[in-house]
Amino acid sequence: MEFYIDKNSSTPVANQIQEQIKLAVMMGVFRDGDTLPSIRDIEKQTGINRSQIHKAYLALRQSGLLVLTRGKGTVVATATDSPRAVDENCRKLSKSIISKVRVMGLSPTAFARYLSRYAQENERNTPFIIYVDTHEEYATHTADEISQLWHVPVLGVTLQGLKAAIAKRPGRVKILANHLMCDSVRAMLSRNKSDAIPIELNSVQPAILAVEKIKPNSSVLVLYMPQPAHRVQFILAGVKRLMEPRGIRITSSPVRNMSHVRELLNKSEYDYYYVGPAARSEVPLEFRNDPRVLQVNTQLNPASLETARIRAGVII
Repeated sequence: MEFYIDKNSSTPVANQIQEQIKLAVMMGVFRDGDTLPSIRDIEKQTGINRSQIHKAYLALRQSGLLVLTRGKGTVVATATDSPRAVDENCRKLSKSIISKVRVMGLSPTAFARYLSRYAQENERNTPFIIYVDTHEEYATHTADEISQLWHVPVLGVTLQGLKAAIAKRPGRVKILANHLMCDSVRAMLSRNKSDAIPIELNSVQPAILAVEKIKPNSSVLVLYMPQPAHRVQFILAGVKRLMEPRGIRITSSPVRNMSHVRELLNKSEYDYYYVGPAARSEVPLEFRNDPRVLQVNTQLNPASLETARIRAGVII
């Protein structure tokens, strides 16, 4: 893996390394169980002081994305609580509730039906789990997908709307966010109010399928949302690795908003327009079925989602 360090950026070097490792997981460069480059190797490649690299690795271990494994070094993994512990705690709570219900002179089975109806109504009105993303459309879509898999209501909100959503909910709230956003989410949360749980979103397979639709030797404009230079370099490097073997000519452009995307697409200067996940919601409705516009979605990582389910307190 090649790191791109912008020494003139306001983003600290350690944070740049963290972001690129998170992006590498999202883009399929690293998968669960893969070993990351050693601190010494990154130091040789980038010329960055090893203390900064160690700081980046330590932060990623604390977030659960990386673990230190004897004999392998630092590997991609996600730590989680034991499902057995969750089961034992639920069993204890159930026994306590059943005892109290019997003392009240009620049938435990009948009470369970009452509790189920009440809990479903309560969670529909104020979902216990929130999924956060950059755009409302994509946040809602992913929240609905998780809701169908877990059989519980999940609310999708933007980062800007997160505080207001939390304020309306009593007690603790479970917040799901991709690894790139999880640090920003944690910085917004009161520790005794909510838990931030990272989940992995992979774009590698959708990206491969999108590139396969492009005819060899075509011209492509890659559209992406404005973001730090080191992150843009890393993303574009991954796109080039997919396209250049087919002789595809690549140009890239940041996009400001939907009107800007409409302006670019109306010019028809390129054979195809490759739209990354972050910019996908800015594609105007009239262009979403255009065969020239290749929209790259992200996919929920099953292993990461299972870990997040346990940490979110969802039992299936």
